[in-house]
Amino acid sequence: MSSVWVHHARTSNALLFVLLFLFPMLLSGRWFPKTLPCDVEAFESTVRVDCSDRRLKEVPRGIPGNATNLTLTINHIPRISPASFTQLENLVEIDFRCNCVPPRLGPKDNVCITPPSIENGSFAALSRLKSLYLDANQLSKIPRGLPATLRLLSLEANNIFSIKKNTFSELRNIELLYLGQNCYYRNPCNVSFEIEETAFLNLKNLTVLSLKSNNLTFIPPNLSSTLKELYIYNNRIQEVQEHDLSNLYNLEILDLSGNCPRCYNAPYPCTPCPNISIKIHSKAFYSLKKLRILRLHSNSLQSIPSSWFKNIKNLKNLDLSQNFLIKEIGDAEFLKLIPSLVELDLSFNFELQMYSPFLNLSKTFSCLSNLETLRIKGYVFKELREENLDPLLNLRNLTVLDLGTNFIKIADLRVFKKFRSLKIIDLSMNKISPSSGESNFYGFCSDHRITVEQYSRHVLQEMHYFRYDEYGRSCKSKDKEADSYQPLVNGDCMSYGETLDLSRNNIFFVNSIDFQDLSFLKCLNLSGNAISQTLNGSEFYYLSGLKYLDFSNNRIDLLYSTAFKELKFLEILDLSNNKHYFLAEGVSHVLSFMKNLAYLKKLMMNENEISTSISTGMESQSLQTLEFRGNRLDIFWSDGKKEYLSFFKNLTNLEQLDISSNMLNFLPPDVFEAMPPELKILNLTSNRLHTFNWGKLHLLTKLITLDLSNNLLTTVPRKLSNCTSTLQELILRNNRITRITKYFLRGAIQLTYLDLSSNKIQIIKKSSFPENIINNLRMLLLHNNPFKCNCDAVWFVGWINQTQVAIPLLATDVTCAGPGAHKGRSLVFLDLNTCELDTSYFIMYALSTSAVLCLMMFAVMSHLYFWDVWYSYHYCTAKLKGYRRIPLPDACYDAFIAYDNTDLAVNEWVMTELVEKLEDQKARQFNLCLEERDWLPGQPVFDNLSQSIQLSKKTIFVLTNKYIKSGTFKTTFYMAHQRLLDEKIDVIILIFLEKVLQKSRYVQLRKRLCRSSVLEWPTNPRSQPYFWQRLKNAIAMNNTLSYNKLLQETV
Repeated sequence: MSSVWVHHARTSNALLFVLLFLFPMLLSGRWFPKTLPCDVEAFESTVRVDCSDRRLKEVPRGIPGNATNLTLTINHIPRISPASFTQLENLVEIDFRCNCVPPRLGPKDNVCITPPSIENGSFAALSRLKSLYLDANQLSKIPRGLPATLRLLSLEANNIFSIKKNTFSELRNIELLYLGQNCYYRNPCNVSFEIEETAFLNLKNLTVLSLKSNNLTFIPPNLSSTLKELYIYNNRIQEVQEHDLSNLYNLEILDLSGNCPRCYNAPYPCTPCPNISIKIHSKAFYSLKKLRILRLHSNSLQSIPSSWFKNIKNLKNLDLSQNFLIKEIGDAEFLKLIPSLVELDLSFNFELQMYSPFLNLSKTFSCLSNLETLRIKGYVFKELREENLDPLLNLRNLTVLDLGTNFIKIADLRVFKKFRSLKIIDLSMNKISPSSGESNFYGFCSDHRITVEQYSRHVLQEMHYFRYDEYGRSCKSKDKEADSYQPLVNGDCMSYGETLDLSRNNIFFVNSIDFQDLSFLKCLNLSGNAISQTLNGSEFYYLSGLKYLDFSNNRIDLLYSTAFKELKFLEILDLSNNKHYFLAEGVSHVLSFMKNLAYLKKLMMNENEISTSISTGMESQSLQTLEFRGNRLDIFWSDGKKEYLSFFKNLTNLEQLDISSNMLNFLPPDVFEAMPPELKILNLTSNRLHTFNWGKLHLLTKLITLDLSNNLLTTVPRKLSNCTSTLQELILRNNRITRITKYFLRGAIQLTYLDLSSNKIQIIKKSSFPENIINNLRMLLLHNNPFKCNCDAVWFVGWINQTQVAIPLLATDVTCAGPGAHKGRSLVFLDLNTCELDTSYFIMYALSTSAVLCLMMFAVMSHLYFWDVWYSYHYCTAKLKGYRRIPLPDACYDAFIAYDNTDLAVNEWVMTELVEKLEDQKARQFNLCLEERDWLPGQPVFDNLSQSIQLSKKTIFVLTNKYIKSGTFKTTFYMAHQRLLDEKIDVIILIFLEKVLQKSRYVQLRKRLCRSSVLEWPTNPRSQPYFWQRLKNAIAMNNTLSYNKLLQETV
């Protein structure tokens, strides 16, 4: 019978737990709980659960059972066990990276010392698991019990530096294996990385293997012939022998970069190659018939034998950057064997202390009929002539030519007219200067002040060539060995077509003749050239078809309204960071130039500190987007200035206006009336707005998005629907809003996105957030607010638990600031029954609390102030009974000696030392009162004690550890101290025979106030005469006269 009852109890408890756990889901119709601190995204058969960077200490509960992808990166989960993934048998991918990043790789404010413990068999039950990422966890071994279905295993940036035959005994079906960065300078292993010869022998399905950055000195033997990608870069492989790769006839990608690095000015610890250059056997690549990508970056190569490519017919991408191949580029016989090449990188092969007069390209470049991208950065040469590029003229597929960072001083731009297919020409980071006029033979000429030494010093400018791990992964990206090349120019710029990048040169003046043969250009980048020219509308005469012009980071002088008028088809113009003349006092600025640009759609004038203008406004009928960040509209619209209130009014087609970071303290009411009529998006972020004129918002009749984040606002509109009927997105992030008005969202039926995060909101009431309105929201952001989780929050918590509106970071950052029991907890965990207490319970709680407090107060008061209460009571009683003060008799004794007469040593000291020194001296005698000698026999002790103190001028206490604990001492001391209260006479002198009361506040105060009344019996016999003299002085002198005057005045 008992067993049946126990089984029933267990069943009931389990049912109760399920109901409590699933209750929020049942209310909201969701298939995962609101308490889950993760983002859930479902698309067809894939369900992604993202729990990254949520400060988790364990695998969260409530993960939906149909989850296929689980991300747990950037947390601090210390333990993984089989129970961590129960009922998650549908998982296909687990990302458990960066839960204990190695110290040199991870954040310095949260260094992880103890790696997570992964129990054997933790993933065994996941029969559908295909991908497992365990990177950056300081693991020292591969977990056991991995499922046979696993296809991808990543263990990069751990402490695994020994790979044996049985290491992968359970992973025979693995296809992608990443073991890089387990032994290098940022994750040192302090031992040699060990790989047994047969370690990879049984991995018959392996297609991708990464062993980068492991200090390997050889290519692992017995690799599977199924391998398609092999990444062994940034190791210490000095030699590639003939048969090292002979079995890899299916290999498509081989990366051997950084094994014999070129260390000149390397921004990382770099060991120069001991053999000058990596040694690669002439037939090392003979069996790689399917090779598509070969990377030999930074291997100190000085020549490229043609025999390497004798049997490679499908090579598409070849990276030979950062070697010593400047002579080889002029010969390049090997190019004849790889006509299939699509991308070739020969960047940064310059010779040290050498400044070539021109670019010397081999004629064999003309054999690359399929070449699309050619990069030759860092060759370092003086002049770019037409004949230098002759070998490339017949390459009809060439679309990208990168000649940046070459310190070219003279460039003949006419040559690019002959390249019919060229889309992107990169001449950035050179020393090209403007021509002096029509007589100049070349398009751009030289600035002869530049010396050769500058090239060796500044040639390392392009970061992605000089990063240690060019394809390094971060904790937030799973992309493996992805191409790291950044777009040469802005993506919007490239989308228009032919692009020329002349950014970061020495072009301080624009001459129309320089672009005479470049009429085909659609995008031109002139940023970072310090152009200080006053443009008049003739400078770009030959570029009438230009659609995108980047003129940022220069020193433009906008004096004429005709500036840029020759660019009749210009659609995007970037004039950001041209503050030089805008900051100059007394310089005129005309901002009405855009009225001549009939097709201009987007204008960027950010970070210019514009505060004055001859034009009282901008004018354009085509402009759709204006970025005006980082200027000084606070000066334009300051009190008293009305001429600039219509500054944007004549932008009749403007839809987006960004006036953030303009130091605005307020917006004048008239500004709203003068806003563009078609305005849909208004950005006012990062200003200094304390208030906002919500009542004028109705004048923006087409406004959809209003961003007021990062300001100093303290209130929201009383009723948003009265201010606007079109607003769909309202962003009030990071302000100082403390209270939501009573009818804030009533009637705001158009609103779909509301951001109130990072404010100081404590309570949200039902009247402020009508359910018919907030249930229509697409997104509601509330995190980082100090919510008060009292009974006023019950309605809001109930709505959160049942709504389907997306609330990011709900379980982790929408938390309570109080009361204490709820502080730091998420709102979704608040018990809705807390505020439904019975009145009787409240009364009982109040009575019991009062009783406990009264008892505690009585105990404390009786302990601390019993004597004061006792004295006050008896004093008042005596006064009521008519008692009066008795006149005091004259003092008969100089001092009363209070001491422990039961202590023989003290008694002997008093009689033989003290009495003898004070009464028997001829020079100065004192009359002492002693208990054994002067008290009346038969009289009560209390009366004798009182008379002795009253008839003595001073009371001397001879203190020992035993005496101060006796009742006699306390009584005597209180009576002596009473004379200070009654007669204002300080009669106490303390003599310490032992070290007692060292931390007593009374003794410390007495030493400060009257040091002469506190004496210690010296241990040195020679000091005793001084002691007796001080005692005599203390008896003879009035204590009050000896008080420290400074302390006395302070008190």
